[in-house]
Amino acid sequence: MSRFFIYGTLPSLEFKVKPEISSRALSELFELNLGKITMRKVEVMRRWIDIINIYEILNEGNFDKRGNYSKSTIKALLANEEELPRYVFDFFHEYEEVEDRRDHFSKVIAHYFCEEKKGARGLLKEFLVFEHALRILIAGFRARKGGRDLARELQYEDVDDPIVAAVLMQKDRGGKFQFPIDYEDLEKVLEDVGSDPSKQYEGIARYRFEFYMKYFTNSFFSLEGIIAYMLALWILEDFFVLKRDEGERELRNIVEREHGT
Repeated sequence: MSRFFIYGTLPSLEFKVKPEISSRALSELFELNLGKITMRKVEVMRRWIDIINIYEILNEGNFDKRGNYSKSTIKALLANEEELPRYVFDFFHEYEEVEDRRDHFSKVIAHYFCEEKKGARGLLKEFLVFEHALRILIAGFRARKGGRDLARELQYEDVDDPIVAAVLMQKDRGGKFQFPIDYEDLEKVLEDVGSDPSKQYEGIARYRFEFYMKYFTNSFFSLEGIIAYMLALWILEDFFVLKRDEGERELRNIVEREHGT
């Protein structure tokens, strides 16, 4: 069996329509049909979920089962300093108090994207660049709206990153937050939905969903197209899990995780 078998089993995905396949079922298909090289790319993407799960453990929040490890395994790996990236353990040594770890967790986020981008190719690189840029730009947009210091928001980010640099250039400017040309559609999304947190979350989710579905369509019958489908499915699952009153919390968490505010 191969990627062609997987494609033959994939139901269509549509935003705001509950998917007919689960991440768990898709993961089982991956394990049976994808090779080690492709699965290593999936592992890096699931590591993003692992990183967020560490944050949720620190905050006694909700645990996402779609990562590489269970909750008990992550706790054991942290205690024994095994398998997780070195920067996670360095962070836990630097900040020994739980409150400090919560406040500075954006440092781990920055390390994840910086380290995983090195040597990444194809969809994996697209995923890392896109998701990182979204978090930087959303944080910058909300910081400007809330009158917060942009430099402090991005204190752990790589200033040589073009998106980070574009945001920091605006730290002493007044007026409207400016989005890079490649992300003008994101600006329109945020402007159109106004201040309603639920609509903001939905708009961002749709924007991300359409990004990966476009990749899936343009890479039909490829291994990377299958992974793009997985990412779009994650977004749909998240959308249906969240209740209306959780929209603001999720948007706030994006900023807090990214920038420790």
